[in-house]
Amino acid sequence: MNRQNNTLFKTGVRGLLVVFALTILFSVSAFSQTKTVSEAPVIPADFKGDGCSNFPDGAYGDCCFEHDKAYYVGGSWKMRWRADKKLFQCVAAKKGFKHKLIAPIMWAGVRVFGVPFLPTSFRWGFGRKKISK
Repeated sequence: MNRQNNTLFKTGVRGLLVVFALTILFSVSAFSQTKTVSEAPVIPADFKGDGCSNFPDGAYGDCCFEHDKAYYVGGSWKMRWRADKKLFQCVAAKKGFKHKLIAPIMWAGVRVFGVPFLPTSFRWGFGRKKISK
């Protein structure tokens, strides 16, 4: 009985390692297909962001607009990390305690739902196809 439990444990650990390795592989391949900074598209003069996407626009609408511009262009995973960090800092810097509470919620939302492989209108790099036409 002990030998069977040990075999099941080893199989479970191997399975977790395979899933972890595949997750890293797909993440790296998704980010490696982005353009370099020098090839990044230019934001059109008539660009209109969607505000804070599916989050209520508050006193932090200017933060969301700058974040929308970064997401329109897209780029490397580091660029996305920086854009999301800037959004967090901008919202948290607004007057009022509520903004200190809203900032991490917004940050978590863009980290989870702004990934480039989701078919949403607010994903990372959503403007690349519009510019390349």
